[in-house]
Amino acid sequence: MALKQTFKIEGLKELDAALGELSKATARNVTRRVLIKAAQPMVDEASRLAPDDPATGAPDLHTSIAASAKIKNEVGKSAFSAVMKAGGSKADAISALRDARRAANGEGSFAQAYVGPVSSTKRAAIKAIVQEFGSVKQAPQSYMRPAFQNTAQQVIDNVGKLMKPEIDKAAARARARALKKAGG
Repeated sequence: MALKQTFKIEGLKELDAALGELSKATARNVTRRVLIKAAQPMVDEASRLAPDDPATGAPDLHTSIAASAKIKNEVGKSAFSAVMKAGGSKADAISALRDARRAANGEGSFAQAYVGPVSSTKRAAIKAIVQEFGSVKQAPQSYMRPAFQNTAQQVIDNVGKLMKPEIDKAAARARARALKKAGG
């Protein structure tokens, strides 16, 4: 069972415009890198709070906590599907998708960051859940909820702080590639 908390960060229009100057793949990668770096304080706090395995004393849970990010854009998928189902060409469907995304003006596109234990097995996943929430045989030893409460604002602040330097680095790399391509 995953607990989910959604935040909407506003006031980053300049950074969003700067991301728009990059290629879509580069903008996605910059956003993904920033989210993972920004979430590091929560990863560290959860690792610090995670209890040892009571059966073995092994710190499996401490070392398994990580951050990951996912970039999604659901806008336009239904327009794409409608054209394909109606017998249209793939080019027409892509055009419909792009038109729908332009009309949405950035709405519906979002990024998600995940922080939690990365389970190598089903048993490890169950053990991580039982540690957090408890069971009839074991009291909860929460580590993710306190880590979230202690670091959520810091993670949000980090997104704003880390985004501009990452965008600047990506833009510099793009300029260097363009110069190299033009010169060579």
